[in-house]
Amino acid sequence: MKVPGALIHTLSQPVTDAGARRYARVTSGMLPATRDDRPMALVTTSWDDGHPYDLRLASLLATYQVAGTFYVPSSYSKRPLMEDSQLRDLIGMNMEIGSHTDTHPVLTKLPPHEIWRELRESRERLEQRLGLAVPSFCYPKGKFNRAARKLIAPAGYRLARTTVAFRTELDFDPARMPVSCQCAPQSRAIRLRHALREGNLRGLRNWSRWFGLESEFASLARLMFDRVLRQGGVFHLWGHSWELEEGGLWSACEDVLRYIARRPGVAYVTNGGVMEARAEPRK
Repeated sequence: MKVPGALIHTLSQPVTDAGARRYARVTSGMLPATRDDRPMALVTTSWDDGHPYDLRLASLLATYQVAGTFYVPSSYSKRPLMEDSQLRDLIGMNMEIGSHTDTHPVLTKLPPHEIWRELRESRERLEQRLGLAVPSFCYPKGKFNRAARKLIAPAGYRLARTTVAFRTELDFDPARMPVSCQCAPQSRAIRLRHALREGNLRGLRNWSRWFGLESEFASLARLMFDRVLRQGGVFHLWGHSWELEEGGLWSACEDVLRYIARRPGVAYVTNGGVMEARAEPRK
């Protein structure tokens, strides 16, 4: 299966009216040529909360030619937020900017009309500030419910990323985009508790069957990436730049990036680029 050539784009499409908006997506470079019979292998990363340390992280990603989507609250968060000039610096490094609501609330605690406001105002404010379409969204703290999921597409988003882990499949609900693993240390008990709370039985089966219940994040990342190399699918690494700083995890994160980077036959795309790959005709 050939990697789709249509994934080569830049985040330079201006926002006009709703009917003229083009979906902006990027990769970190030219897509590799692959054999027709080879399963599609994608790598994507995403990073939450819009902290100024995202600039350091984006620079690290760019060094290894790995693409990233940075999910940013549009007006308020308990942590510092990047300024518009810093967001444009990320875009200049071929990264994607996504919405993380307006004020970073837990959506499951809000009534539907407040969820709608958070979704719409965040996208509209970011688009006005950056002059770019913002069709990617991430649920704060990974928490969502049926009311939030139902509003994703009407609010103008093409995907909504979750924290549902241990997943590598390309076929998923766009309003519940899963991830593979978080770039942060977590015990086996914590990983198990999160998966059970989210009802992620498929992920638990994957974790047990394919990855030996590995809990150390760098080892788990390598195991999951290796499976995508063999079987195809999406390796999706996610995290927080502020957590890398507070936990002294920059070196460990770079080790993972070094391991997954520049592999023949792998397309390195943003979260939006994953959706474009899904939409490409299969050959």
